[in-house]
Amino acid sequence: MVAKLRLKDETILSTGMVCMAAGILVGRFARFEYSGFAVSDFIEGLLLGVSLVMNLAYLATRRKNLSAEKSAPSDV
Repeated sequence: MVAKLRLKDETILSTGMVCMAAGILVGRFARFEYSGFAVSDFIEGLLLGVSLVMNLAYLATRRKNLSAEKSAPSDV
């Protein structure tokens, strides 16, 4: 059985932002090569990819939560 990882919206957004900042900093200031393979480019791409996925996941969950709040009847 596969366990689903439940993260809060704030955790998803902050993880995406930190990965984006780290990816930009690695691409801007770091240069690592190993046997002609640019390790820093791999790390930059990995971090920016994680950032993209996390930020899109935040937008999707936020949209789903907002639509659920609108459709729920309010007891005022």
